Amino acid sequence: MPEEKAVNEQELTEKKPRKSRKKILFIISFFLLLIVSGYIYYQYYFVYSSGTRVGILYKFSKKGTFFKTFEGEMVLPGVRAKDNAGISSNMFHFSVADEELANKLMNSQGMELELHYSNYNNSLPWRGDNYSESEGQYIVDSLVRIKDENPNGYGL
Repeated sequence: MPEEKAVNEQELTEKKPRKSRKKILFIISFFLLLIVSGYIYYQYYFVYSSGTRVGILYKFSKKGTFFKTFEGEMVLPGVRAKDNAGISSNMFHFSVADEELANKLMNSQGMELELHYSNYNNSLPWRGDNYSESEGQYIVDSLVRIKDENPNGYGL
């Protein structure tokens, strides 16, 4: 009997470290997964800012090699100096995910529009182009209003 007790105690002491190693490995893996998931969410799905922009819709098209997305450019009011190279107009580059909204914008080129956007930290290929790494990706989600159908009297 004493020999059986000694064998049982020895088995118990050998099994405990294995269980505790597995538990520690599971906890570390869980926290690593949590950190990586949080980072991915912050970089690609977290809305950094949202708001509206008013300007003349200059260009709108569907483009892409693997993921066809709707991309647009809007000329914003005012002028700015770009890298001390002279004066140029402010351009707002954006993507549109909703096909119904894209059709409305396709028919509104040359008009002065107010668009609502969401700005993400980084781009995803199926969500559209990323025109500027520092500014993130702008996704237009609604047409607030058509301000002026013929803003400069001549059309664009």
